[in-house]
Amino acid sequence: MTVGAQLQQARTERKLSLADVTQATKIQPWVLEALESDRLQDLMSLIYAKGFLTSYAKFLHLDPAPLVAQLRWPQPESTQAPLPPPSAPLSAAFRWPLPLARRLGVMAAVSVVVLVVAINPLKRVLKGSLPTLGMPRFASVTALSQPAKPPELPTLTLLATQPLELAVTAHRSTWIQVRADGKLLAQQRLQRGASERWTAKKQFELIVSQPSQVELTLNGHPISPFAVAHRGRLLITHRGVIKLPDGKP
Repeated sequence: MTVGAQLQQARTERKLSLADVTQATKIQPWVLEALESDRLQDLMSLIYAKGFLTSYAKFLHLDPAPLVAQLRWPQPESTQAPLPPPSAPLSAAFRWPLPLARRLGVMAAVSVVVLVVAINPLKRVLKGSLPTLGMPRFASVTALSQPAKPPELPTLTLLATQPLELAVTAHRSTWIQVRADGKLLAQQRLQRGASERWTAKKQFELIVSQPSQVELTLNGHPISPFAVAHRGRLLITHRGVIKLPDGKP
């Protein structure tokens, strides 16, 4: 019997609903559902998953140690690209045949001598028949290098009375942490194509490991450029989006 099945059986025997467990333990319903379906280890880090499992097991009067030992953790994805094969040196790829190279060298030397002999008489004729023309001098123009302008970020305008609604869609598997009004809502690994949505009254504190691989919207406004500019550390309020201080977890 899996860990989730044991938890669900113990809860059913005590005739408790998920709402009853949430009211007693303060564990969110989606966390309980993930525990009972053996998916929590795919949604958050090891330390948080163990903590939720231990609290839930103790509430159901189960020994948490063997349950924690049964958990299986997913292997991290490998992001290292294979190295390209070494290219062959040019000298090994193509070489002129030695007799052909000698013949080409002799032909080039003869062509240069013939060209010089033909040009010298023509230069003397032109020098005697054409007047010397003074060529105007032009001032040199140096191209001015202008500094590149930083990309302009979109502006957000929200009323202070509006609740904040943050939505995220992962284009690639990435780790994410979300706090709403100081309360931890999620600390998990979003799989490719997964979408999540959270609400807050005053602010969000968001950390994304790969900000260029997620699509973020706040009340329907795209804020993904902010995530890239601030390296995936965002403090989101009604006034706008700024970088989350480094001291924040």
